[in-house]
This record gives sequence, structure tokens and C-alpha cells, in this order.
Amino acid sequence: MVAEGGLGPLEMRVLGLLDPDAPASVQQIQERLAKSGTDLAYTTVMTVLGRLHEKGVVTRRRDGRRYVYCTAKRAPA
Repeated sequence: MVAEGGLGPLEMRVLGLLDPDAPASVQQIQERLAKSGTDLAYTTVMTVLGRLHEKGVVTRRRDGRRYVYCTAKRAPA
């Protein structure tokens, strides 16, 4: 099942845990998901974030050896 805009339910859930002004690592998102009752492997969260980045929904930047992610800031419509 794919939600409106081409995002699946897990992508929507991960996207809801991101903030445009507070970048988060894969580990931080994994921990937030676990607190909300969704226990996923690190690699699963990394894959979801990578796909969201490919779709242009999130941005990422290097922070040492890891990436940190945040929602892409959109221009007002």
C-alpha cells in the first residue's frame, strides 16, 4: 500500500519523526521508532531514510562517518 505522494506507511512514519531544524542520525530515528512501539533493524531504518532522500523528501549531510537527516524545507506554495 502506498500513501498519497508515493510514500509508504513506514516512510510516512519515519518522516513524522524528522524535523527540518534538528538533524537526526539513523540510530536516533531507530530509537524514536522503538519508543513508539516499532522495533526495526538499523539497516531497515537506514534503507528507508535513503529512499526518502532519493525521493527528495529528506536531506542529509555528513557528520563524521555517518549521515544525519532532516525533512527537506519546501518553498511556500
